[in-house]
Amino acid sequence: MTHSSRFVPKSLQTRRGFTLPEAMIVVVILGVMFSISLPRFNETTRQRRVISAATTLNADIPVAFSLAARQRKPVTLTYEAKYGELRVTDRADPNTVYLSRPLQSTSEYKIDSVTMTPSSVQIFPNGVASAPFTVRLFNGSFVRQLAVSRTGHTRVTFK
Repeated sequence: MTHSSRFVPKSLQTRRGFTLPEAMIVVVILGVMFSISLPRFNETTRQRRVISAATTLNADIPVAFSLAARQRKPVTLTYEAKYGELRVTDRADPNTVYLSRPLQSTSEYKIDSVTMTPSSVQIFPNGVASAPFTVRLFNGSFVRQLAVSRTGHTRVTFK
């Protein structure tokens, strides 16, 4: 014992580390906080994926219209449910893929379900599509809809 510790009561001396009960209390509190926040984190992740996919498609649709103009021939915009991809292909040769956007399990978006109505549209070099179309993205309870006019103007809405 040193000279200074003789006169200081043991309860006031500095101690090092934590006791096992203190450490267990911290672990229990962190576990409770984690279990409360995990469901909300999953919901937020699903919502962010849908928003991100909708934003990406909102940028891809004008690209499809530009491709038709640049190629000077019609292109086809289709949602391929078998592959979970939105594709822009040459109308005359569907094997020529100009743009492919994976949306479901194989992609960063991991969207549960995608629907496109109608399932396929032609985009002509003059900047007009054969029909207006709608793309709906579903992930859990979160849904985003892209409504696209015949001239390629898009509007993203909540449904």
